[in-house]
Amino acid sequence: MKRGKMKRYSYALAVPGLALYIIFFIIPAVGGLLLSFVKILGFDLSSARFGGISNYIDVFTQPNMRLAIYNSFVFAVITTILKTVIGLSLAVALNRRMPMTNALRTIFFLPAVINTVAVGLIFSSLMHPTNGLINTFLRSIGLEAMAKPWLVDTRLAIFSVCAIEIWKWSGFTMVILLSGMQAIGKDYYEAAEIDGAVGWKKFRYITFPLLLPAFNNALILNMIGGLKVFDLIQATTQGGPGSATEVFGTIIFKSFGSGRLGEGCAASVLLAVIIAAITIPTYKYIADREVEM
Repeated sequence: MKRGKMKRYSYALAVPGLALYIIFFIIPAVGGLLLSFVKILGFDLSSARFGGISNYIDVFTQPNMRLAIYNSFVFAVITTILKTVIGLSLAVALNRRMPMTNALRTIFFLPAVINTVAVGLIFSSLMHPTNGLINTFLRSIGLEAMAKPWLVDTRLAIFSVCAIEIWKWSGFTMVILLSGMQAIGKDYYEAAEIDGAVGWKKFRYITFPLLLPAFNNALILNMIGGLKVFDLIQATTQGGPGSATEVFGTIIFKSFGSGRLGEGCAASVLLAVIIAAITIPTYKYIADREVEM
């Protein structure tokens, strides 16, 4: 096939995907950005007027906004660190041949496949303060002091939801890191063993440096997921009790739900800017320290 025809063939294959991307991602994103500068109530176009940055000001002046930002960062930091640490530990443990290795990998990954809303509803039942399976089990083995109102205590609720998130996505992180580990050639380890490196030294000087690209991707995905969390919060606590688990995502949802479309779009834009401002420098910082295999 001639080069010109090959190019046209490649472009023809790309057009459907590009068209879908423009229709479902680019156009809504641009529309949301433009709408964030418009004051409009519901879908009443006659009430639309240019509002400048007033929608952005309204977002920051919401009563629960400071708490929502705080909770979003608490959730993101706790879940990102623990999902990455647990995922890395599981990847190291299962990156070897031993009985039931494939079965264990599947078991740890399965929670990531389950619908998040379903997970939230299941754990809402498990963590019920009186009839939940977790508290019932703790009481049955004589640990009643450890039975807590996990999702209805204002001090515990955000950490309880963090625990659910960690349970669900640690296996997904494991898969990313495991794929990175399996791409590392055995020659590196054989050379290190000749030099007397074993155990921790091999991980520190070979595995982790060569794993940085996969580690970087897993870390950034976990950070983004933590900062934009919504579905799990909505399925478990709806931002409660009170406003104890209010996050940026629930603020956006409530703005749209009450018909304040411009304000909801403004909050979405702000969230996107915050995520980009945190993740892009983090990604670049780690990427600059990656080594070539």
